[in-house]
Amino acid sequence: MHEESLVESTQRDQLARLEFFDMPAFFQASLDRPVIHRFPARCTRLLSIAACFLAMSAPSLNQDLVAQESGENSVPSSPVVNSTDFTADKIREAHRKSHQGFSSDELILQDELRDAFLQELGIDPNQESQFDRQRAALRALLQLRKRGDLNVPTTQRSSEASESINTAIPTAEIAIRTVLDRHDAMIDDVLCDPRMRNELQEEAERLSKGISSETVRRAVLRLRKSRRLRPELVLRVADWDRTVTTHPMKQLNLDSLPNTPGVYLFRDSTGYLYIGEAIRLRDRIGDHLRGSHNAGLASILGDDATNPVTLELHAFPNDSPAKKLTVRRAYESELIRSRHPRFNLQP
Repeated sequence: MHEESLVESTQRDQLARLEFFDMPAFFQASLDRPVIHRFPARCTRLLSIAACFLAMSAPSLNQDLVAQESGENSVPSSPVVNSTDFTADKIREAHRKSHQGFSSDELILQDELRDAFLQELGIDPNQESQFDRQRAALRALLQLRKRGDLNVPTTQRSSEASESINTAIPTAEIAIRTVLDRHDAMIDDVLCDPRMRNELQEEAERLSKGISSETVRRAVLRLRKSRRLRPELVLRVADWDRTVTTHPMKQLNLDSLPNTPGVYLFRDSTGYLYIGEAIRLRDRIGDHLRGSHNAGLASILGDDATNPVTLELHAFPNDSPAKKLTVRRAYESELIRSRHPRFNLQP
């Protein structure tokens, strides 16, 4: 008998997910949750719109979810499923020689451990031409861990204080959500791909200058384990060539913003401040700059020196379904529900 390759394992896992995932039952279960029946009538109507999106997209959603798991929609096709460079034995041996008693998650989070693991596989962690192989190797490691095939005991834990990680959670949540939205990616994609790892740190630095990259990653992992980063259903269905960009308010060039339909988010290092929708984003942001109708947001924008504010835009093409007010409000409402902006009324 030959050892099951990572290619065969990935294909088997994907087929299992497709057979298991029953779209109508899944969405019906979500509609049956008690929390939905506590929503006001307006929000219930918006959720009905979301249900229509899901019903229309059901034939392709299974493929989209599998593609998100493998990173196919967010970054170039992953060598994990297209290459036989890394056998399970090679990955296990590299992990055994480099993990120093830490878990596989911690190996991916820590720069020193991750670099040692990659070097055992003949990968230069800093060589851009090898970034795809780096991502493939790290994803292969995670696949083995999820299958329970590493067989290496964990004897060490991170020495970073829990308080330090908890302090970083607001920054980490905003940063990781921005990157996930921008690339329609999964958390594993971000942690394994050096380009998206760097992007995560850049977004975190916008909010908290000098924050440790490893602390940000640990906070992201803690958020995932607490299930605070579950993808919003409306966002996963309503892609429509969405473009996600961020703009520090201090350097904002209003004329450079798209004047297309979309949703905008104001945020600072404490979290999300305000979320709104607009048929013309540039015009709406201009209205806020001239004097926001929201008194709380206006006071923050008027005093940007102490805690810099960042604008995040989710822009759609003019001819997308987002040109309809009901569609934008459904999208806006889902973001407000999941991200709890300080100056919005919660659905």
